[in-house]
Amino acid sequence: MEYCIRLAFLVAFCTVALHSYFATQFLVRKRFWYLAFYGGLFLASLGVLFAPFPQAVYLFAGLSLLLFGVGGIVRCLKRSSVRDYLTGLYSRIFFFEEWLPREVKRQKRSRGSIAFAMLDVDGLKDINDAKGHHAGDELLKTFARVISENIRGEDIAVRFGGDEVLLAFPGGTKEGAIKALERIAEALSRFPFSFSFGVSEWKGEGEVEEAIKVADQRMYEAKKAKRNAEEKGSLRFFCVL
Repeated sequence: MEYCIRLAFLVAFCTVALHSYFATQFLVRKRFWYLAFYGGLFLASLGVLFAPFPQAVYLFAGLSLLLFGVGGIVRCLKRSSVRDYLTGLYSRIFFFEEWLPREVKRQKRSRGSIAFAMLDVDGLKDINDAKGHHAGDELLKTFARVISENIRGEDIAVRFGGDEVLLAFPGGTKEGAIKALERIAEALSRFPFSFSFGVSEWKGEGEVEEAIKVADQRMYEAKKAKRNAEEKGSLRFFCVL
Protein backbone atom coordinates (compact mmCIF):
# COMPACT_ATOMS: atom_id res chain seq x y z
CA MET A 1 0.00 0.00 0.00
CA GLU A 2 2.76 2.39 0.97
CA TYR A 3 4.64 1.60 -2.23
CA CYS A 4 1.50 2.21 -4.34
CA ILE A 5 0.89 5.63 -2.77
CA ARG A 6 4.46 6.73 -3.41
CA LEU A 7 4.29 5.46 -7.00
CA ALA A 8 0.93 7.20 -7.56
CA PHE A 9 2.46 10.50 -6.54
CA LEU A 10 5.31 10.11 -9.00
CA VAL A 11 2.89 9.37 -11.83
CA ALA A 12 0.67 12.33 -10.91
CA PHE A 13 3.67 14.62 -10.57
CA CYS A 14 5.10 13.71 -13.98
CA THR A 15 1.70 13.98 -15.68
CA VAL A 16 0.87 17.43 -14.32
CA ALA A 17 4.42 18.69 -14.88
CA LEU A 18 4.45 17.65 -18.53
CA HIS A 19 0.97 19.05 -19.12
CA SER A 20 1.92 22.39 -17.56
CA TYR A 21 5.07 22.60 -19.64
CA PHE A 22 3.45 21.88 -23.00
CA ALA A 23 0.50 24.16 -22.22
CA THR A 24 2.67 27.17 -21.42
CA GLN A 25 5.93 26.71 -23.31
CA PHE A 26 5.02 29.42 -25.83
CA LEU A 27 4.47 31.90 -22.96
CA VAL A 28 7.86 31.61 -21.25
CA ARG A 29 10.87 31.96 -23.50
CA LYS A 30 13.48 31.63 -20.72
CA ARG A 31 13.71 27.97 -19.79
CA PHE A 32 15.50 28.90 -16.55
CA TRP A 33 12.14 29.53 -14.85
CA TYR A 34 10.92 26.06 -15.81
CA LEU A 35 14.09 24.54 -14.38
CA ALA A 36 13.68 26.49 -11.13
CA PHE A 37 9.99 25.55 -10.74
CA TYR A 38 10.29 21.86 -11.57
CA GLY A 39 13.58 21.57 -9.72
CA GLY A 40 11.85 22.79 -6.56
CA LEU A 41 8.99 20.34 -7.01
CA PHE A 42 11.44 17.51 -7.57
CA LEU A 43 13.35 18.27 -4.38
CA ALA A 44 10.07 18.45 -2.45
CA SER A 45 8.94 15.15 -3.95
CA LEU A 46 12.03 13.44 -2.55
CA GLY A 47 10.41 13.80 0.86
CA VAL A 48 7.49 11.70 -0.34
CA LEU A 49 9.82 9.03 -1.66
CA PHE A 50 12.19 8.78 1.30
CA ALA A 51 10.52 10.35 4.36
CA PRO A 52 8.80 8.15 6.95
CA PHE A 53 5.37 7.19 5.73
CA PRO A 54 3.23 9.48 8.02
CA GLN A 55 5.24 12.55 7.02
CA ALA A 56 5.22 11.40 3.40
CA VAL A 57 1.41 11.37 3.41
CA TYR A 58 1.31 15.04 4.53
CA LEU A 59 3.86 15.99 1.88
CA PHE A 60 1.89 14.08 -0.72
CA ALA A 61 -1.31 15.92 0.19
CA GLY A 62 0.39 19.30 0.22
CA LEU A 63 2.16 18.84 -3.09
CA SER A 64 -1.01 17.46 -4.67
CA LEU A 65 -2.88 20.62 -3.68
CA LEU A 66 0.02 22.68 -4.98
CA LEU A 67 -0.05 20.91 -8.34
CA PHE A 68 -3.84 21.25 -8.51
CA GLY A 69 -3.60 24.99 -7.86
CA VAL A 70 -0.80 25.41 -10.39
CA GLY A 71 -2.93 23.60 -12.97
CA GLY A 72 -5.76 26.08 -12.44
CA ILE A 73 -3.39 29.04 -12.68
CA VAL A 74 -1.92 27.61 -15.88
CA ARG A 75 -5.36 27.31 -17.42
CA CYS A 76 -6.19 30.92 -16.51
CA LEU A 77 -2.86 32.21 -17.82
CA LYS A 78 -3.21 30.28 -21.04
CA ARG A 79 -6.74 31.56 -21.59
CA SER A 80 -5.69 35.18 -21.03
CA SER A 81 -2.64 34.84 -23.29
CA VAL A 82 -4.34 32.90 -26.10
CA ARG A 83 -7.42 35.11 -26.48
CA ASP A 84 -7.79 38.87 -26.64
CA TYR A 85 -9.82 40.07 -23.66
CA LEU A 86 -12.08 42.49 -25.59
CA THR A 87 -12.82 40.72 -28.85
CA GLY A 88 -12.23 37.05 -28.03
CA LEU A 89 -9.97 36.75 -31.08
CA TYR A 90 -6.61 35.03 -30.80
CA SER A 91 -3.68 37.04 -29.44
CA ARG A 92 -0.49 37.97 -31.24
CA ILE A 93 1.69 36.02 -28.80
CA PHE A 94 -0.27 32.82 -29.39
CA PHE A 95 -0.23 33.37 -33.15
CA PHE A 96 3.50 34.03 -33.49
CA GLU A 97 4.77 31.73 -30.75
CA GLU A 98 2.57 28.67 -31.24
CA TRP A 99 0.14 28.68 -34.17
CA LEU A 100 2.33 30.09 -36.94
CA PRO A 101 5.48 27.96 -36.36
CA ARG A 102 3.35 24.81 -36.17
CA GLU A 103 1.38 25.68 -39.29
CA VAL A 104 4.47 26.65 -41.28
CA LYS A 105 6.01 23.23 -40.58
CA ARG A 106 2.78 21.51 -41.58
CA GLN A 107 2.44 23.41 -44.83
CA LYS A 108 6.09 22.82 -45.73
CA ARG A 109 5.61 19.07 -45.27
CA SER A 110 2.54 19.08 -47.52
CA ARG A 111 3.92 21.74 -49.90
CA GLY A 112 0.95 23.89 -49.09
CA SER A 113 0.42 27.61 -48.64
CA ILE A 114 -1.05 30.11 -46.20
CA ALA A 115 -3.09 33.10 -47.32
CA PHE A 116 -3.15 36.21 -45.14
CA ALA A 117 -5.54 39.14 -44.96
CA MET A 118 -5.01 42.24 -42.85
CA LEU A 119 -8.26 44.03 -42.01
CA ASP A 120 -8.67 47.51 -40.58
CA VAL A 121 -11.87 49.23 -39.44
CA ASP A 122 -12.37 52.56 -41.19
CA GLY A 123 -12.75 55.64 -39.01
CA LEU A 124 -12.54 53.98 -35.61
CA LYS A 125 -10.73 56.98 -34.13
CA ASP A 126 -13.53 59.29 -35.29
CA ILE A 127 -16.11 56.98 -33.67
CA ASN A 128 -14.15 56.97 -30.39
CA ASP A 129 -13.89 60.76 -30.46
CA ALA A 130 -17.55 61.32 -31.32
CA LYS A 131 -19.29 58.59 -29.28
CA GLY A 132 -16.71 57.48 -26.74
CA HIS A 133 -14.48 54.43 -26.41
CA HIS A 134 -17.36 52.24 -25.29
CA ALA A 135 -18.96 52.64 -28.72
CA GLY A 136 -15.63 51.82 -30.35
CA ASP A 137 -15.26 48.72 -28.19
CA GLU A 138 -18.76 47.53 -29.14
CA LEU A 139 -17.92 48.06 -32.80
CA LEU A 140 -14.76 45.98 -32.47
CA LYS A 141 -16.66 43.19 -30.71
CA THR A 142 -19.25 43.15 -33.49
CA PHE A 143 -16.50 43.16 -36.12
CA ALA A 144 -14.74 40.23 -34.41
CA ARG A 145 -17.96 38.24 -34.01
CA VAL A 146 -18.92 38.58 -37.67
CA ILE A 147 -15.42 37.62 -38.77
CA SER A 148 -15.42 34.51 -36.58
CA GLU A 149 -18.81 33.45 -37.95
CA ASN A 150 -17.65 33.67 -41.56
CA ILE A 151 -14.32 31.83 -41.61
CA ARG A 152 -13.55 28.12 -41.55
CA GLY A 153 -12.80 26.22 -38.39
CA GLU A 154 -9.15 25.76 -39.39
CA ASP A 155 -8.69 29.47 -40.14
CA ILE A 156 -7.54 31.86 -37.44
CA ALA A 157 -8.46 35.48 -36.65
CA VAL A 158 -5.94 37.48 -34.61
CA ARG A 159 -6.30 40.89 -33.03
CA PHE A 160 -3.15 42.36 -34.51
CA GLY A 161 -3.45 45.92 -33.28
CA GLY A 162 -5.96 48.42 -31.96
CA ASP A 163 -8.37 48.14 -34.88
CA GLU A 164 -6.47 45.67 -37.05
CA VAL A 165 -7.35 42.01 -37.45
CA LEU A 166 -5.12 39.46 -39.16
CA LEU A 167 -6.73 36.45 -40.82
CA ALA A 168 -4.70 33.38 -41.77
CA PHE A 169 -6.09 30.72 -44.09
CA PRO A 170 -3.94 27.54 -43.93
CA GLY A 171 -3.82 25.80 -47.29
CA GLY A 172 -5.58 28.80 -48.80
CA THR A 173 -4.94 31.15 -51.71
CA LYS A 174 -5.45 34.86 -52.26
CA GLU A 175 -8.56 34.14 -54.27
CA GLY A 176 -10.03 32.02 -51.49
CA ALA A 177 -9.20 34.69 -48.91
CA ILE A 178 -10.99 37.33 -50.97
CA LYS A 179 -14.11 35.16 -51.17
CA ALA A 180 -14.10 34.84 -47.38
CA LEU A 181 -13.71 38.60 -47.04
CA GLU A 182 -16.61 39.14 -49.42
CA ARG A 183 -18.77 37.02 -47.10
CA ILE A 184 -17.61 39.08 -44.14
CA ALA A 185 -18.37 42.32 -45.98
CA GLU A 186 -21.84 41.07 -46.88
CA ALA A 187 -22.54 40.09 -43.27
CA LEU A 188 -21.37 43.53 -42.11
CA SER A 189 -23.46 45.41 -44.67
CA ARG A 190 -26.24 46.02 -42.12
CA PHE A 191 -23.84 47.79 -39.75
CA PRO A 192 -22.84 51.47 -40.11
CA PHE A 193 -19.12 50.96 -40.64
CA SER A 194 -16.77 49.62 -43.25
CA PHE A 195 -13.29 48.13 -43.43
CA SER A 196 -10.30 47.96 -45.72
CA PHE A 197 -7.94 45.05 -46.25
CA GLY A 198 -4.87 43.76 -48.02
CA VAL A 199 -4.21 40.17 -49.05
CA SER A 200 -1.03 38.14 -49.58
CA GLU A 201 -0.04 34.50 -49.92
CA TRP A 202 2.91 32.55 -48.58
CA LYS A 203 3.66 29.61 -50.86
CA GLY A 204 6.10 27.69 -48.68
CA GLU A 205 9.25 29.61 -49.60
CA GLY A 206 10.94 32.56 -47.93
CA GLU A 207 10.02 34.10 -44.59
CA VAL A 208 6.36 33.84 -43.74
CA GLU A 209 6.58 37.09 -41.76
CA GLU A 210 7.30 38.90 -45.02
CA ALA A 211 3.96 37.75 -46.42
CA ILE A 212 2.24 39.21 -43.35
CA LYS A 213 4.08 42.50 -43.86
CA VAL A 214 2.94 42.53 -47.50
CA ALA A 215 -0.69 42.09 -46.45
CA ASP A 216 -0.27 44.90 -43.90
CA GLN A 217 1.27 47.24 -46.48
CA ARG A 218 -1.44 46.47 -48.99
CA MET A 219 -4.08 47.22 -46.40
CA TYR A 220 -2.62 50.69 -45.83
CA GLU A 221 -2.49 51.21 -49.60
CA ALA A 222 -6.15 50.19 -49.75
CA LYS A 223 -7.11 52.69 -47.05
CA LYS A 224 -5.32 55.45 -48.93
CA ALA A 225 -7.00 54.48 -52.21
CA LYS A 226 -10.35 54.32 -50.45
CA ARG A 227 -9.98 57.83 -49.08
CA ASN A 228 -9.19 59.06 -52.58
CA ALA A 229 -12.30 57.32 -53.92
CA GLU A 230 -14.75 58.40 -51.22
CA GLU A 231 -16.13 61.29 -53.25
CA LYS A 232 -17.28 58.74 -55.87
CA GLY A 233 -19.50 56.83 -53.44
CA SER A 234 -19.45 54.91 -50.20
CA LEU A 235 -17.46 51.67 -50.41
CA ARG A 236 -18.16 48.77 -48.04
CA PHE A 237 -14.64 47.45 -48.38
CA PHE A 238 -11.56 48.12 -50.47
CA CYS A 239 -8.51 45.96 -51.05
CA VAL A 240 -5.19 46.02 -52.84
CA LEU A 241 -3.84 42.74 -54.28
